[in-house]
Amino acid sequence: MGFSKLKPGDDHYMAYVGPPTQYDFMGATQFRLLCTLGLRAHHTLLDFGCGSLRAGRLFINYLDEGRYFGIEPNKWLIDDGIANQLGNDIIQLKKPTFDYSDDFSVNFDRKFDFIIAQSIFSHAGSDLVRIAIPNLVDSLKDDGIIAMTFVEGASSSTKMGWVYPECVEFTPREISEILGCAGVFARKIPWYHPRQSWYLLAKSIDKLPDESMNPSLTGAVLFDPEFAKSVKTGDRTKSRARKFINSILSPGVKHGVNQ
Repeated sequence: MGFSKLKPGDDHYMAYVGPPTQYDFMGATQFRLLCTLGLRAHHTLLDFGCGSLRAGRLFINYLDEGRYFGIEPNKWLIDDGIANQLGNDIIQLKKPTFDYSDDFSVNFDRKFDFIIAQSIFSHAGSDLVRIAIPNLVDSLKDDGIIAMTFVEGASSSTKMGWVYPECVEFTPREISEILGCAGVFARKIPWYHPRQSWYLLAKSIDKLPDESMNPSLTGAVLFDPEFAKSVKTGDRTKSRARKFINSILSPGVKHGVNQ
C-alpha cells in the first residue's frame, strides 16, 4: 500500500505519527523553527516524543555527534525511522541517544539547550501535561528554549491520560495557567502549524522573541496549495515585504543592474 493511502494513526511509521502525506513537511517545519530560534550544530536537543524521527532525521544529521536525544515509548517507530530514513551508518556516526520510557519523565543526566515537543500535548490530558512540563523545564538549561504545541479550543477537554489518536483541546486561558505554574516565561508565537499552535518557554524572558520579531516567525510555506493558509497575502503584508526587500538590496540591484 502506498503511504498516501494510509490514515493518521495507521500501523506504519509514516502514518502512526500523523498525516502521512505531511510527514516531510511536519519534520521540516520543526527543523526550520529551531534553527530560526538559534539551534546550531554544537547545541544539545531533546526531541520529546520523537516518534519515527520525522524531525529527528533532520536534527540527527545536522547536530554534532552525541547532541541529539529522543524519547519515544514505541521503540518500533524509532527502529523503522532509522531503517527507512536514516540508515545505521548515520546512527554510528552521530551517536544519538534514545529512551523508551512512557511516563513523561526525562531520564537523561544532562540539561538541554533546546527541547521540542510537537503534537504530544495534543493527545494528552491535563493530568499528563502537568506532569510532563515541569520535567521538561527541569531538563532545560538556564538559557535554553522549549518549543511545544497545543490544540486550542473554545472549551477544555475532560479527557485524561494518553488518548492517541484522539486529540485533546485546551483553551488559551488553561494553557496560560498550566505554563504559568511551571515557573517559566512563556509566549505563543505565530509559527504556522496546520492544526495546532506553537508556544515557547524559557527560564529567562530575554530568550523569548518579542512581538516585534513576529514577521520572522511565520513558518510560511510558499507555492504549496496545501499550506496556503501559512502565507499572509494582504496588501499591508505585501507592502511590508516589498519595503524589506528594498531595504536590503543595493541601489544597483533595485533597478535590475548587475554590479
